Amino acid sequence: MQPQPNHIDITVEDYGRPETDFQQEPDATQAAGTEPESNFFSDTINLLKQYISDRITLVKLQSIEKVSTLAASIASGIALAVLGLFFLVFLSITLGFLFASWLDSNTAGFGIVAGIYLLLIIIIVVFGKKIFGNLITKKIIQNSFKKKDGKQ
Repeated sequence: MQPQPNHIDITVEDYGRPETDFQQEPDATQAAGTEPESNFFSDTINLLKQYISDRITLVKLQSIEKVSTLAASIASGIALAVLGLFFLVFLSITLGFLFASWLDSNTAGFGIVAGIYLLLIIIIVVFGKKIFGNLITKKIIQNSFKKKDGKQ
């Protein structure tokens, strides 16, 4: 026995009519006329609300990722700067004593080291924006647009 299709309702009264006269009976939801449309609009609004909520969550997660990456970069930069400062201090002391032993004067040895630092300060003040400004700007831009796999 073959099942009857769902869209054709055959009752006892329909046996007397020809097959071409069979029509689908309107559902109760279709008869009202507003129910399928209101379902469509309410479903669409619900989907839109869900999309906006998901999009906000995505932006929050991306922001958290950027901030945490920035914080990690700052922390490692500070640690590197502190260790570099210690290295520089001990290198300066070593150079001061080295020049002092060559010149037989502590004042002259440490004065030469101070002069080297003064020369470096002047160079940084004059050319620092050109040298370091572009480098730092490029690094910040690269880190901002870096994807998860490390490529741009």
